[in-house]
Amino acid sequence: MISTLIPTYNYNVYPLVKELHKQFSKAGIDFEIIVFDDASNQIFEANQLITELPQIVYKKMLQNQGRLSLRYQMAVQARFDQLLMLDADVFPKDRFFVSKLIKTIEKYPADVYFGGINVPSNPPSHDKMLRWEYGQKRESLDLETRQKYPYRSLLFGAISLKKSVFLQTAEQILPINRYGLDIYFSYLLKQQQKSIWHYQNPITHLGLEPTPIFLKKTQKAINTYYYLVTNKKIPANYIKLTRTGDNIKAFLPWKIMKWLFDLKKPFLEWQLKTQKPSLMLFDLYKLLYYLQLK
Repeated sequence: MISTLIPTYNYNVYPLVKELHKQFSKAGIDFEIIVFDDASNQIFEANQLITELPQIVYKKMLQNQGRLSLRYQMAVQARFDQLLMLDADVFPKDRFFVSKLIKTIEKYPADVYFGGINVPSNPPSHDKMLRWEYGQKRESLDLETRQKYPYRSLLFGAISLKKSVFLQTAEQILPINRYGLDIYFSYLLKQQQKSIWHYQNPITHLGLEPTPIFLKKTQKAINTYYYLVTNKKIPANYIKLTRTGDNIKAFLPWKIMKWLFDLKKPFLEWQLKTQKPSLMLFDLYKLLYYLQLK
């Protein structure tokens, strides 16, 4: 009934697979869990234990291919029409995660299901505080907010969707081969008028990155937004950042934008690396970075 797809890279995914396997086995339905390792250069012996469990497919790639490409290959191989797509660094919030998913699929027909995502309640070490704050206040959205913005609220580290829907949409995205294409995926789902069912069944995001890594990933994602907008893959008003940026660039010269970013970048990065990072300053950091790209 359900094929679970988990791409992994330099991460111990065994605890997640073991928990999902236990929950699926208890639910008494047909299932499989497919794990593709994206040519990790770190060895986790625990990951080899995955192959000892039934209904498990584990494959290690010889060359790094990227998360979307791995998901596409796993989806092609999947035996069932319903996919559960999870990042390697998440974990079910409770032991009823799978049973809630199954009941929701049976009761509410839809193309895509999303139960929400959160981060651990206890603050991490201060070098990961920005990622934790962002997860707490920008990603851990309540059900009412997610229902209000059904497409833009999707986080692809924990969704379930029909195999045909994923393959059809992924085939349009794969040629771009950039980081941060989740927003494009959600836009295409909206254009195709795919039905989204938001419900309460959160997954916990455990793999919080240190601030310097998170900032580099943020820059990569903004580069992708810039590419999508300038190449007319997606309208600027679909993303709040690009909508705001395009409104501002109408009356601010490019040289001033670049000067502002170069001037403020050291202070902003210093503040965002402190124990009490400001999300308002993080928004300013992202906006200035996007403006200097323009």
